[in-house]
Amino acid sequence: MKYGIYAPNFGNAFGNPKRVTELAIEAEKAGWDGFFLWDHIFNPEGFPDTVDPFIALTSVAENTETIHIGTTITPLTRRRPWKLARETVTLDILSEGRLILGVGLGGSSEFSLMNEETNPRIMAEMADEHLLILFGLWSGEEFSYDGKYFKMDEVIFRPRPVQKPRIKLWGAGTWPKKGPFKRAAKLDGVVPLSEQYTNPLTPDDYRNMIEYMEKHGLRYPYDVVEISFDATKNEDKKRAIQDFQDAGVNWWLELVSDWNGSYETIKDIITQGPSEI
Repeated sequence: MKYGIYAPNFGNAFGNPKRVTELAIEAEKAGWDGFFLWDHIFNPEGFPDTVDPFIALTSVAENTETIHIGTTITPLTRRRPWKLARETVTLDILSEGRLILGVGLGGSSEFSLMNEETNPRIMAEMADEHLLILFGLWSGEEFSYDGKYFKMDEVIFRPRPVQKPRIKLWGAGTWPKKGPFKRAAKLDGVVPLSEQYTNPLTPDDYRNMIEYMEKHGLRYPYDVVEISFDATKNEDKKRAIQDFQDAGVNWWLELVSDWNGSYETIKDIITQGPSEI
């Protein structure tokens, strides 16, 4: 099992890029395997201070050496694919291949603020085209694209990412909706959520999810992520982690945010490391 920090890109602790960097440094020192930021432009829920995750992760990459870094998740439909390709290749090189890009459709509540597309069917089609363009550009070979939503003339996009054959991608989705998991099955990992936070996914949900994705192209090695919304460490937590691991989960992300308390409290949770879980 690998363990990571899962944090919003807003709030007192994570809405300041210097604090994000400080906390990522502490996470690496404490033995966490990953440090992942949400990707929002606005937060309408009372935490106005927000950072750009890619710029914040650039600072993290420069100040760490081994910890995986990434986004969970980047909404594809509000980004231009060629711009995201350039950002991610730059960050992958800067981090020497430690980038994991989490991708999904994103939330329509934020999109409506910016008059972005909110129709799930159209968003899914756009996301599929977006991924094809990322694959083509990351290849470093001659590439052009003529799709329904995106078009580009032939280009050669260099440099290539450090990672081979491409930057690692995790696909996000809400189980038991099937579409996002067909898409995720063709990527390198999955970040599932339940339809209701009060009704979290169970190990059996993961077994059913993995079985479904295996029928739609999942190939191993493959990352299966569970997000824990409870940062406590006790025997019940140990048993829960083992149950999820038995079901196929190999990444355990702990939500750490202003909801846990002050900056000092958050720092303390991170510096305890995953070894005490």
